[in-house]
Amino acid sequence: MMKQVRFLLIPLLKASSLLVFFICLYVIFQYIGVDVPSFMALTEEYILSKGGTGLFVFFVLSAFGTFFFVPRQLLGLVAGYFYGVWQALLVVSCGVGLGCLFSMGYGNFLAKKFFLKNMRRRIYCLENIFAKSTFGIALGIRIMPIGCNTLLNMLVGATKIPFWKFWAGSVLGYIPQNFIFALLGNAGKTESNTTVLMSVLLYGSLLVVGFAIIKTNLPKYITLKYLYNGIVKGEG
Repeated sequence: MMKQVRFLLIPLLKASSLLVFFICLYVIFQYIGVDVPSFMALTEEYILSKGGTGLFVFFVLSAFGTFFFVPRQLLGLVAGYFYGVWQALLVVSCGVGLGCLFSMGYGNFLAKKFFLKNMRRRIYCLENIFAKSTFGIALGIRIMPIGCNTLLNMLVGATKIPFWKFWAGSVLGYIPQNFIFALLGNAGKTESNTTVLMSVLLYGSLLVVGFAIIKTNLPKYITLKYLYNGIVKGEG
């Protein structure tokens, strides 16, 4: 078991470093001379005052941002600062879900021949990984997360992996991290160190939960090394 776990050490460290990066931004914003009142005034004037229109625009930007490789964690952080936790969770989850659908559709309808020709080995590997439970594996890798979100969406769109099961697992798996980064973004406005600590603890818990879900839903003949090579490195 421990031998297999080490193959997920790099993606775990990458996932953790993302949270650390955003916490560092929070600390810099709070303690190193950022003009908070002026920033808040700009926020009120150009974002919050737009009401529902502003939320809809952010939803659209989240969808297209996801398609163009913008990290969903960054979207959650920004939305959490502007809109608060619950509105941010709703708008980012819907936007990222639509962006996931866009990128899967791109892989299926527009770039399928390209991926099959140039990434056949990786596609074969992905089809093996998702063979037992498409929904379960998609859920687990989104919760952790593992690999490049948009590229994986496009590749899955080009495979024989059940389209809607992967999409449903992805959308549900996005929600916990969307919540955590919306919480962290809101902490930047409220200056709550307790909320930051809570975000860290929740994030650590997600990594454990995501790993457990992945391990449970992997076919018995698929090792964690094979999973890591297939999703992260693109090797069979």
